[in-house]
Amino acid sequence: MKLLILCVGLLSLSRSYKSDAVCSVPDTQKSSVTALTLSMARSVGPCVTPDPSILLALNLGKVSDPTAQGLLIKQLREDAVNKVCQNQPFSSGKVALYVLALRSSCSDPTEISGSGETIDLVHILENKTQEELESIENNQYLLTTWYQLALDVLALCVMSKPSAMVAGEALAKAIPEDPSSPIFSVDTAAVAVMGFTCVLEMEDVPPEIFKSVKSSLSVLLDQILKAQNDGLIGNIYSTGLAGQALTAAQSYYTTELWDCSGTINKVIGLIPQGKFSLPISAAQVLPFLWSESYLSVKGIQCSNDDAPLISVDYTILNDLIGKHFKYSIKVSVKEGSTLMQVMEKAAGLNPKEFSFSTESTSWGPFVTAINDLSGSTNEKTYWQFFSDVTPLQEGVATYKVKDNEHILAIFSKY
Repeated sequence: MKLLILCVGLLSLSRSYKSDAVCSVPDTQKSSVTALTLSMARSVGPCVTPDPSILLALNLGKVSDPTAQGLLIKQLREDAVNKVCQNQPFSSGKVALYVLALRSSCSDPTEISGSGETIDLVHILENKTQEELESIENNQYLLTTWYQLALDVLALCVMSKPSAMVAGEALAKAIPEDPSSPIFSVDTAAVAVMGFTCVLEMEDVPPEIFKSVKSSLSVLLDQILKAQNDGLIGNIYSTGLAGQALTAAQSYYTTELWDCSGTINKVIGLIPQGKFSLPISAAQVLPFLWSESYLSVKGIQCSNDDAPLISVDYTILNDLIGKHFKYSIKVSVKEGSTLMQVMEKAAGLNPKEFSFSTESTSWGPFVTAINDLSGSTNEKTYWQFFSDVTPLQEGVATYKVKDNEHILAIFSKY
């Protein structure tokens, strides 16, 4: 429960605002953005349902809070596996948000392990999107909503999947070339704009799809720009996504048509009034205030995107108290992976023996239990980690494992 009491104050909020942005938050008002970020970060906790939008906002803002971000990544990965393996409701749009959030964290959404299962969220998203398209073709209606299909297009495109083009074309066909009234709500139009902008920047887009998508992009941009009213775009809660869309698609409209500074000033003025006190509303408006958008996830560079796989031997040992045990497993992870990722992979492959628990501290995650055996302050016991015979001097979330390394977790006394 003490998760962010310890670590919120350690948030690193220094940030360079994009020089090519349509507009940016004045230096004199950045403290309001900081306050909103802190408020949103405090919503993260071990007993709170994880929200991918919050993780997205933290990563797009380049906010450094390893405890909050690490917890959200762990929660989202576990929740995704549970939803898939237990056949729980998991709509295409929700899957798309999980994909975007994990990708923004450089946590591979194509390989998520847990409960003895490994799932590929991107493949699942492709299948769910295909089901949406088949429903449109066969039944003339969506299984979910246009908002969710727009998220599908965006996430598939961010992951460089060619299926984003087909889905983008289907979404574009729902938009008349010269509508007499708005086709989508402002927030749906905004997400569609980000998805269309991404598709237009893909390689080898068929000419007919390019033309259709670009035409629909123009229609939706016109709708969003016409929705401006006293600094807001649509309403208070659609303004964040609309601002993201106009930021992402600035090459496709005349930027003078958007009173960007007016939008920023309006939003900043609403922060002290508590209008964005709900974490989800803060999560949608913060990327815009940082001159970013959900499309920016595609440009996040992950050091191990193309890294080769390495092999790590991982052993847990208790010969100290109770029933003694020793279990070993060999796991494959990408070069540059942390010990925490090795432990997560092992727990996913064999949860009965390698499940573990952590406690959030100001120094990062601290392993409190492995194989249901917990350390005790009263008994002065804890899990100590070694590389062969050398004790590790870094935490599990920061130590980078090496190829053919043997990691040992030994239940010890201090």
